[in-house]
This record gives sequence, C-alpha cells and structure tokens, in this order.
Amino acid sequence: MEAHFSGLLFRTSLVGVLLGLVATVYLFFGLAGFVAHPLFNSLVAASLGAAALFFLYVFVSSWRTAHWVGRLIWLALLLILFGETLLGLTPPTARDELTHHLAIPKLYARAGRIVEVPIAYYAYYPMLLDMLYTPWLVWGWDFVPKLIHALYGYLTGLLLYAYLARRMNGIYGLLGFFFFIATPVVLRLSHWGYVDLGVTFYTTAALLCLLSWREEKTRRGWLVLAALSLGLAMATKPNGYLVAVLVSGFFLFIAAGEPGRGARKVVTDMVCFGLLTALPLLPWLGKNWLQTGNPFYPLMGRYFHSSVPSPGGAAESFVEFGVFAKRALLYGESGWQIAALPLRLFFFGQDDNPQYFDGALSPLLILLLPWAFKGKWREEKQLLFGFAALLLAFAVVMVDMRARYVLMIVPPLVILLAYAVFNIYLSIKRPGYLYAILIAFAAWQGSYLWGYFREVAPWPYVMGREGRVNFLTRSLAEFPVFQYVNRELPADAKVYLIFVGRRVYYCERDYFHDPGELPGFLLTTLRGAQKPDDVAQALQRMGINHLMAHVDLLGRYLQNNLTPPQGLLWNDFVARHLHLSFQDRGYALYRISR
Repeated sequence: MEAHFSGLLFRTSLVGVLLGLVATVYLFFGLAGFVAHPLFNSLVAASLGAAALFFLYVFVSSWRTAHWVGRLIWLALLLILFGETLLGLTPPTARDELTHHLAIPKLYARAGRIVEVPIAYYAYYPMLLDMLYTPWLVWGWDFVPKLIHALYGYLTGLLLYAYLARRMNGIYGLLGFFFFIATPVVLRLSHWGYVDLGVTFYTTAALLCLLSWREEKTRRGWLVLAALSLGLAMATKPNGYLVAVLVSGFFLFIAAGEPGRGARKVVTDMVCFGLLTALPLLPWLGKNWLQTGNPFYPLMGRYFHSSVPSPGGAAESFVEFGVFAKRALLYGESGWQIAALPLRLFFFGQDDNPQYFDGALSPLLILLLPWAFKGKWREEKQLLFGFAALLLAFAVVMVDMRARYVLMIVPPLVILLAYAVFNIYLSIKRPGYLYAILIAFAAWQGSYLWGYFREVAPWPYVMGREGRVNFLTRSLAEFPVFQYVNRELPADAKVYLIFVGRRVYYCERDYFHDPGELPGFLLTTLRGAQKPDDVAQALQRMGINHLMAHVDLLGRYLQNNLTPPQGLLWNDFVARHLHLSFQDRGYALYRISR
C-alpha cells in the first residue's frame, strides 16, 4: 500500500507539471499570434480533460478501498465537490476575475495574440493558469476557468490524500483531503477563476516531492518533480517567489544534511534543482524583459530600469508606510492586535473584509498542533511546520494580509492536523469526544458553503430559469451601465472608467483606467488645466470620448482633493462637456463633447 500511495503522489505531481508545461507552450504560441488557433486551444482542453479524468478515477477508486468511516468522509467530499461545481457554472462575478484573471485573457482572445496592457500592471505578472483559461474565453465559455481553478484545489487534496495514506492509512488521507477542501477560504476560491489554488498545488507538490526524495535519493524523479513544481509556483503568482526562497532553503538543508553524502553528489543535485526550478519561470521573465526592460516588472524597480512607469503613487498606495503602520491608520488597530495578526488570521477571518483578511481559515489548523509532533517522522513534521511558520511570518511583515495570500500554509498544517488526530486517537480511551470535535468543525466549515449558495443563488441560473443578463444584473451593480455601453456606444468608443474598481471584464468597448484605485490621470489633468476646454482636450488626446464613474465616490474624491478654484473648473467642465447618457444603481455614463 505504501508503494501504491507513493506512486499516486508521484503521478498527481506529474499531472500538475504536465498542465504547467501545456500552459507554457501556450504562452509561446500566444506571443506568436496563435491565441485563436483551434489546434493549440484543443491541446489545452484535452490536457485539462485528461487531468479531470485522472482526478475522478482516483477519487472514485478511493471509495472502493475505504471502510464505513472513510466512506462517510468520501460522501462529505462528494457533497462539497457537487456544490462547488454548481457554483462554478455561473458567470464570473468575483473582483479579480473581472479585473485580471479573465479580463486580461479576454483581451488576448479579442486580439488573437498575447498583447501588452500597460494600464494594468498586473498583466505583467506571471500568468501560468491564465494561459489555461484563455481558450475558453475564445470560445465564450467563461465559467470553465472556475472549474479549472477548482481542479487544482482537488488535485492538492489528492496530494494530501496520497501522502497521509502512505504515512498512516486511507482514512487519514481522506480526512486531510476533506479538511483542506472544506477550509472556508478554499471553499470560496473553488468557485472563482483565480490562481491561488494553482500556486498552492505547486507549492505542496514541491514540498512533498522533496520529502519523498529525502527518503529515496536514488530516485531522481522526485527531485525533478519538486524543482519543476517550485518553478511553476513562481510562474503562477508572484508570491511564489517567497515560496521558492523558503523551499530552496529546505532543499539545501536536505541535500547537505545527509552524513557521508559526497560533495560531488550534493553539488550535482543543487545544480539540477536550481536549473529545473528556473526553467518554468524563464519565459515570463524573458517576456517582461523584452516588453519593459525589467524581467520582474512591476517588482524590483530599484534594480532594473523600466520603459513602463511603475503603477500608482505614494498617495494611492501608502507605500511610504509599513504594513503595521497601514493597519494602525486604516483600522485603528492597537499594538497587541497587530502583534496577534498570525493568530487572528485563524480565528477571526471574514469574507469581503480587508481588515479581517478578506477570507477565513480554520482554528482547527492550529488548535491541535501540540499533539502533532509525537511519534515517527518528527523531523519531517518539523520541516512542514517550519515552512508554514516562516511563510506566515514573512507574509505578515511584507504584504497587506489576505487569507488567500498565505493559502500555501494550509496543506502543511492539514498534514500536521491529521498527525495530531492520529496521535490523539491512539492515546485516549473515549475517541467519541475527538469525533465530536472534528464533526463540529467540519459542520462549521461546511456552513460557509451553504452561505455561498445563499449569496450566489446559482440554482435558477443552472436550471435555466434565469438568464445570464438577469443573473449579472442582480450580482453586479455596474453591469447595467456596461450593458448600455455595449449596446449603444459605437465600435470606436473609448470609455474612461473611474471608481469602477477596474472591473472591466464585461466592457466590450475600448477603455482606459488608472493603474491604481484612484483616478490619478483625471486629478493631474484638473490640477494642470487653466480652463474646462483643457480638460476635454487632454481626454481627447487619450482617445477618450466617454466617462463612466461611481458618482458618489467621484464626487467625494474630488471634493477632498481639489482646491476651490479647481473645483469650480471641474463644475464648468461638467456643465459644458459632460452629457449624461445613462445612470443606474450609483453608476453613470457620460458623453464627452468638444
């Protein structure tokens, strides 16, 4: 059985690496202008279909080998997978789908090639999973990226299942799968077309393959898979860079830590690991270097001269303040609240609330940690805990904390949770109490899925009783204005989007938005203008002939940032050059006249 689950871990990691290879090949052909080519799009679709069939085969097979406890967990997993699939069949409405992960590939689909998008700095990030999303946008099936993202989550669950079943038995493998996929932030991401589950899969594969190579250094395939997976994590999202630093440190510890291992073998392993890790990232670095002069754009601007301006400014992004100072200023948090951020992340996360990490983890991930380190494989457990602790510590001081930014710590903590449950079960006389605790947390985590069902209300749409337009109208406040734009504006129109949150996916006309959240271009234009005609001319030089804005937010912003003379100039510009075309639910569209 150990050999069987070891093989499953290897094959699951290999499936992810092959998907990453297909996405990288698509990048090259996309840059060459073959985004709409049916052959390459069909290659992506066939690869994803094969990966989905692999998952389904293994998942169904796990039912046949489980006894009644395992089958109860399996049924709970089936319920989650069914619910997430229903949610994933609805049109995209999540913020980063509409600004980034679907909006940018949609521009590629429209252009027939991978093009530069200078107004969106995030278009220069590595976008491995977005390559797998692009063919479906060419075909108009924009719900499929949600299912692809969910598939990466399910493959991560398979990695945990294989590892834990190898170490203990299939019940603990299914338990690890369940508590990963039922973590609230994972439940939420599993019906969004984001990329966080992708970077989590590749990080987990790199860690577990390294641990397997630690046991079987004669099997170089483990090392190859670990290195390629780590490189694909970096090619998926920028926080993969931090993961790569930490995992590479663990690799050096493992490679050099075995007594009697020759220096030549250690150096060979290091060179092999380093080259293979860099390989998946190099195409993205090369693309950015050719386009901007900075291979890491928009990062590392201090070290590389870039032909593209850095996004935003100090006034927009608070870059002059540290992470802790920002929280104190924005949320009024005290010193002890800021110091307790790592613990608060597990206990107080809330969806759609940036102060509370814009997502929820689970307290269970850390409550049973004291029991995890007993028994065998202690050093392996310490490595997993060390990775999770270091990644969390670095993330707390480096970024504005979001639960999904540190999603990569969840699989190692789930593994430790399974070890803890195993150790507690062996040491107590009445395991019913343990079962009660696990069932209570499982129900609590599952309640999030029910909440997402109530929020999205997918059933009428999935059953055909509600149309796409009606679904989007009730889900997105800005959609009616975009619908008017797409229906009424001429094909050569260009719209300046202000306080729309850069949610541009449903705009079928050419558009412009500021790189940051605030309308810096408009503010700069008003401050430099002498008369209303100067503002109109500045917009016309950009090709802009319409303006769409959240009226209240724009009014408050200009009131707080313009001097009285500048405010009068804006009012004159509105009176002479702005003509209301359509307004709905706080958003308005204006035509700009000369």
